[in-house]
Amino acid sequence: MQTLYGKPASEGIAKGRLKVIKHSRKQISGGTALSAENEIVRYQFALQMADTELENLKKRALETVGEAEASIFEIHRMMMHDDDFTDRVADFIRVKAMCAENAVIQAGEDLAKIFAGMDTEYMRARAADIRSVAARLADILDGGNKLSYELDEPSVIASDDLTPAETICLDKSRVLGVVTELGSDSSHTAILARSMGIPAVVGVKEISQEFDGRECIIDGSGGTVTVDPDEGALERFREMTVRHAEKQRKAETMRGIRLTGRNGKRICICANAAEIGDIDSALRYDAEGIGLFRSEFLFMKYGRSPTEEEQFEAYRCAAEKMEGRECVIRTLDAGADKKIPYLNLDGEHNPALGMRAVRLCLKNPELLHTQFRALYRAAAYGKVSAMIPMVVLPAEIDQVRAIAAKAERELIAANISTGKLKLGMMIETPASAVCADIFAGMVDFFSIGTNDLIQYTLAADRENREVSYLADPLPESVKRMIKMTCDAAVSAGIPVSVCGELGGDERYIGFLLDCGVTKLSVSPPNVLRVRNAAAEHLKK
Repeated sequence: MQTLYGKPASEGIAKGRLKVIKHSRKQISGGTALSAENEIVRYQFALQMADTELENLKKRALETVGEAEASIFEIHRMMMHDDDFTDRVADFIRVKAMCAENAVIQAGEDLAKIFAGMDTEYMRARAADIRSVAARLADILDGGNKLSYELDEPSVIASDDLTPAETICLDKSRVLGVVTELGSDSSHTAILARSMGIPAVVGVKEISQEFDGRECIIDGSGGTVTVDPDEGALERFREMTVRHAEKQRKAETMRGIRLTGRNGKRICICANAAEIGDIDSALRYDAEGIGLFRSEFLFMKYGRSPTEEEQFEAYRCAAEKMEGRECVIRTLDAGADKKIPYLNLDGEHNPALGMRAVRLCLKNPELLHTQFRALYRAAAYGKVSAMIPMVVLPAEIDQVRAIAAKAERELIAANISTGKLKLGMMIETPASAVCADIFAGMVDFFSIGTNDLIQYTLAADRENREVSYLADPLPESVKRMIKMTCDAAVSAGIPVSVCGELGGDERYIGFLLDCGVTKLSVSPPNVLRVRNAAAEHLKK
């Protein structure tokens, strides 16, 4: 028996034989093109072919898993036509005399490195997407066929990685689970696995070809894969299967249930979103609102700053879909290690402590001004709130309010419809937690970003596995920061939510509610589970 460890990506447990699939990664050969114009024509033809492929995959996804998951292929199409990508390809062909195949692979690698250097797991996961886009184009250019495989029996698929296209084309009736060496729980493969109800474990260090055909147990909740399980492991599997089924049953009974805290205040279980498709997923899982809409995705989408109209359409769409439920939109949280190329930011030795989030926006106030104009306009179509990230000084709130007020005045003067816009801030640093009593009188709500709060309180990089032990279990220092923030919010009469991963950790949901948190915002598939855990705590 051998146990492999990874990261939980899609809940569930299954037993079956492993089917190991290894991709042959395309290599950049360094070949040159005889005619740049000929290579450009080939590249443009490949774009057209890829458009057709992605449209067909989108239709298949709509039929099998839903609109939110189908949007993955639209994202790939937009990436493929993004100026950053297409301009790089053209430059490699014309300036470096590369053939089209090498040009698309090199352009994909360059952009993938930019995504991989960002500080949120969601954005880092986009590195796999741009590589998938480049590989698709290269496959078309060299006449190769997409990976295909047939399963003779129900199996657990194990691979170095799976593209969204490969995942959506899996025969769900024969796929018991998915295990990958690469990826994260924010990768599109993980998202699709959750939507398809398939257990998944990602980040498994070594998937050996020797495992092919051997029996295994995959635990998508615990993040383990047990190869050649012994009788003890099989007995635990049977027990876990019963517990998992009961947990799922209880979670489903929470649809439509609304919770009230011991103090008589509503406890809302909301969802985080990074794009419009996530809102459809949030509604499908009965989320009571969007507690965090990451607007930085819009700033990555176009390869330039989105216009007021482009932002307005996205925010309006989100507001309308929520049908009166609150949608909290975080203003641009980028800069430093969230590398958005067109912002032309200088390199920094310590990007986590550098020019990012509200600091970047106040240095470039036109970014925030345009965003607030779009937010005020969208607020006319639903319950929209704005949330400012990485605030550490009261003066920053004053400056943000001044920019927001100017945007609102301009819209009113131009007779453009606006709505009421609440302004909140994230508590992500010891500086903001310690001064929470001051900030509480300046904003309409708090949202605790526990991922960063833990990192900054412990002075420990949250992505460094060597120091991850410092944060688990949650140390007293972080608990005190959270309690201090909640006490200040309760005293000032403003609500406080949690939008970091801690909000979905059942070990600490009771602690958060007892501190005074009234809203937990988690990934859409976790909404019902978290609501059930909160309900169980409130019964005690």
